[in-house]
Amino acid sequence: MTISLKTAAESHADHRHWHSDVECWKDDIENWRAEHSTAVAQLQEALRQINEHGASLDQHADSVASLEGRLEYHEKNLAASLQNGSNTELDEMLSDQHAKQLDVHQRQHESHERIKKHHHTAMAQVAILKAALEAPM
Repeated sequence: MTISLKTAAESHADHRHWHSDVECWKDDIENWRAEHSTAVAQLQEALRQINEHGASLDQHADSVASLEGRLEYHEKNLAASLQNGSNTELDEMLSDQHAKQLDVHQRQHESHERIKKHHHTAMAQVAILKAALEAPM
């Protein structure tokens, strides 16, 4: 490979171009540092929200366990009613309990579906961010 000789003016022009590149790169780095600082703050807030999400999952698990306990109680009352010979219509108290159980179950179902959708969306975004940060520069 042969390197052609340049004039002093051509070399000076190269240096001006290189200095211009360096100034642009320094501006980029300054902007990236500002974005980095903002990203760190946003990630700290995201971590707080992820921890809050975990606490919400614990509350949801408690709610499901409570619903399960009420369901078992209601089922025992229905079984007792059947053993007592009430094989036709439920008495008013059991009928009211059943209607309440239906309402509670439906609200829990809707809540579970909202949580599931939110959870999957949030965890997918975390996975995307993790993959982006793990990619080589």
